[in-house]
Formats: sequence, structure tokens, C-alpha cells
Amino acid sequence: ADFRAHLIAALEKNQNMVEGHGVHRVAAAHRRQLVGKRFVATSPNGRFTQGAAVIDGQPLQRVEAVGKNLFYFFGEAEGARARVMHVHFGMAGRFGMF
Repeated sequence: ADFRAHLIAALEKNQNMVEGHGVHRVAAAHRRQLVGKRFVATSPNGRFTQGAAVIDGQPLQRVEAVGKNLFYFFGEAEGARARVMHVHFGMAGRFGMF
């Protein structure tokens, strides 16, 4: 619960953050093309089986960018019931859509 509150506060404060402009371009493209769609989520290497099961088949509600981080909010509801997938680009990142 503390992480969720911290994340929401960070998103509200940093909506205009300029760091990671490439990440913000990816977020904008994903908002246009992916929000509202449902996805099949798997864990090919088996490390994230439980996490994949939580978002499998759930609609993508929104995408937020903070610095070099992308947050994908899945589920039928916002707030405490939403499930969040976090992607960090690190020193070098590339995100493709197929």
C-alpha cells in the first residue's frame, strides 16, 4: 500500500518531467495505440508467472511516464484495484511494438 501511495504521488508531481524524453514519446504512442485493449500476458522465462497472470486479459487503462520509467495500469478499475506493470529503461533502452 505504501508503494502505491508513493507511486501515485510521484506521478501527480512529475507529469511535466523532461528527463527521459524518449520514454515520454513511447508513452504517448502506447496511449494512442494500446489503451483500452486487452493483452495475453505470459512469462516465457518463468520468472514472472504470477505477475503475468494478474494482468492477463485485463484492459490497459493508462500509461504514465516518469523519468526513464513507464507505468502501465491494467484492470477494470482505477485506484487500489488497478494492477501496475513497471518498465525501467536503464542506461539504454528500446521498446518495440509489433
